[in-house]
Amino acid sequence: MIRRPPRSTLFPYTTLFRSREMTSKINAEEEYHKQRAGNKDLLNLVVIGHVDAGKSTLMGHLLWLLGAVSKKIMHKYEQESKKIGKSSFVYAWVLDETGEERSRGVTMDVAYSRFETPTKSVTLLDAPGHKDFIPNMITGAAQADVAILVVDATRGEFETGFESGGQTREHALLVRSLGVSQLLVAINKLDTVNWSKNRYEEIVKKLNQFLRQAGFKEGDVTYIPCSGLTGENLVEDLKEESLKAWYNGPTFIQQIDMFRSPGRSVSKPFRLCVSDVFKSQGSGFSISGKVETGFVQNGDKVLVMPIGEQATVKNIFIDNESQTGAFAGEIGRAHV
Repeated sequence: MIRRPPRSTLFPYTTLFRSREMTSKINAEEEYHKQRAGNKDLLNLVVIGHVDAGKSTLMGHLLWLLGAVSKKIMHKYEQESKKIGKSSFVYAWVLDETGEERSRGVTMDVAYSRFETPTKSVTLLDAPGHKDFIPNMITGAAQADVAILVVDATRGEFETGFESGGQTREHALLVRSLGVSQLLVAINKLDTVNWSKNRYEEIVKKLNQFLRQAGFKEGDVTYIPCSGLTGENLVEDLKEESLKAWYNGPTFIQQIDMFRSPGRSVSKPFRLCVSDVFKSQGSGFSISGKVETGFVQNGDKVLVMPIGEQATVKNIFIDNESQTGAFAGEIGRAHV
């Protein structure tokens, strides 16, 4: 019986390559422009931060405001969350889909979703914040181009996550070590301190110093005051007078749209870092991950490293939709 390897053993040691003798005769650059012409720039975004900073609620509310969640589904979540006395978790349930995550109120695995800004097509990776699930957080961060660090502005809560052995520091260091250079810091739950400018500036000052030491350039880090629960400063113009009195910057979604899209090495040899492996119906396996470089299409022969075994790509899926191929930067699933 073949067992699924533990997540911690999958990254970064298992990788799919196309060797020279297997190289496709199709010109990858031409195929990319042919199939993806007119598409918005692709951006893979991971959301990180200390447990209970409000990551899932923030991003779930954003997806709702952007129309990525239907009214029917949202109404269902409202009713179900009220029944178990967790009505404040309603937006988090958009991304926390398993029964265990919902009962515990903690994200345990990376949740994938997608939304669009005026110029970007964003793949969202909502990573767990609890220290017990750091391997899963790394799985999400390893596939990201940019990151959102969510911190809780509530007095005592920010300090717990940042200064008392919390995950704020560790998550920031991990994403930087994995190649993420652009960071949006969402100062969440600022409504709990009455949109205090002094509290906002206090948090910015502490984080600025640490993030520079972690290797982030000052011009690549931005700060947004917001509330994931009320939706303030996520998509629409400011409504809170206390916040309007001192903040006149971009909204959360506008700042996401300002992220620079990384260059995609489509013409280089194919390489995909495996993030998950599971047995498919019938023969073969399904392998998910991010295409780091190159291009792969149905029928291609690939090498699974480091074991050196050859496999044939039977089907490719992106966002659960069948595709003829996948290009550098895209996160998908291949049946081999």
